[in-house]
Amino acid sequence: MGHFFGRDILLDLLNQEACQGIRFYYGSDGNMPQLIAVGADANENDQLGPNRIVADEAYPCPTSCSQPNILNGVV
Repeated sequence: MGHFFGRDILLDLLNQEACQGIRFYYGSDGNMPQLIAVGADANENDQLGPNRIVADEAYPCPTSCSQPNILNGVV
């Protein structure tokens, strides 16, 4: 299973004040696995709270997949 985040949301995360990277978490949307991304500061602390961005609307594969390749199991 894979998840796709578009460029804009990843740049929005990285462009937050003091953001130095992105941390990914596994979650679920009902019975469907979901990947969640949050910005992290220089101490690797999650940037959560008011006016912070949480990316929780990735496009899952299967459904929104790449061309067949070794990573998505369709070779």
